[in-house]
Amino acid sequence: MRKKFMATVITAAMALSLLTGCGSSSNTAATTAAKAAETTAAAKQEAGSETTAAAADTGSAGAVDVSSVWPDGTTVYVDVPAKAGGGTDLYTRYLTQALTEVCPNVNFVVTNYDTEEVGMQHAKNAQADGTTLLTCHGGAVIKFLTGASGVSVKDDMRAVGLLNQGGPQAIITNPGAPYTNFTELAEYIKAHPGELTVGCSLGGTTQILFTSFMDALVGDASLVNYVQCSSEADKLTNVASNAINIANCSIPNAQDYDADGKLTVLGTLGPKASTLESMGKLLGSELDQKFASTLEQGVETTWDSNYYVLAPAGVSDEAAEAINQAIVKAEEQTSYVDGMNKMATFAEPANLADSQKGLDDEWSNLDALVTSMGLKK
Repeated sequence: MRKKFMATVITAAMALSLLTGCGSSSNTAATTAAKAAETTAAAKQEAGSETTAAAADTGSAGAVDVSSVWPDGTTVYVDVPAKAGGGTDLYTRYLTQALTEVCPNVNFVVTNYDTEEVGMQHAKNAQADGTTLLTCHGGAVIKFLTGASGVSVKDDMRAVGLLNQGGPQAIITNPGAPYTNFTELAEYIKAHPGELTVGCSLGGTTQILFTSFMDALVGDASLVNYVQCSSEADKLTNVASNAINIANCSIPNAQDYDADGKLTVLGTLGPKASTLESMGKLLGSELDQKFASTLEQGVETTWDSNYYVLAPAGVSDEAAEAINQAIVKAEEQTSYVDGMNKMATFAEPANLADSQKGLDDEWSNLDALVTSMGLKK
């Protein structure tokens, strides 16, 4: 039964933002994502806000009728419980840019919170009228289940859209390592139990992610050691210097470091849709065989990491449906599709029911996983 469970989707979404640097800077992407006119708005709490004004041609974008929830002139506040410039923030800005194209008479304010819990609590306590939304990933589920957060995205919020389904990450090791793919890694771990170290956020989602991956790879996650190493910059530096042995990073960074001989790429872990072909299409270039996914290498595990658009739990069904229709239309816009491709992220619009189902399924998977590891509070 356990083997069957581990062969299913590993839903550890928070790892993506941790491994790609939620608070890191990405000026080019941020500028692209925020092309529409922006003004700085004061936030009442620990936050930085930017207003995106409508600047798109209504006819070409195909406007949607959101008057039932967002009458002309409405300002919609989108809370991002992460620093500006990181993954969640950039995803959100690509969405709000596209929303201005389909809702040209509505203003969208993106508010970043340096402290995640402050942003989560603000959205939870906001008026449930559809004018305050929250974007976050499945890591919010883990934080609640482990007692690190007081906000339940299942009970305190409701899903009104899927921002995206996440993207693949490279699994990397030291330069000149005696293993070069997942099969060789598994053989080495079994022959050298307790030798290798995995860099992760101890007690957090990345440890859960790696524990699950190792369990699927060798059948016993305790055959490797887990050490604190959270940011992508630290992971790259420590892998290159042999301070740690295994870590995750973005595919572009893996390509750069691999080209310089600073690390070894073992493969990739990502959504079910991740293949050499599909990842290459996202990135706009053909990937080397060394980036083959877990499934392509015969490891029966995947990492589907959803990002969600949420509203306070009390929002009406009518409002939720109208918001979802706007999100779906926005995610069909070229600006949004191009943005997701630039970030090597799989994005497929989901209707209201499927968005909530995605959250419910991820909650169930993570609940079982956190419980099995003895981390549930």
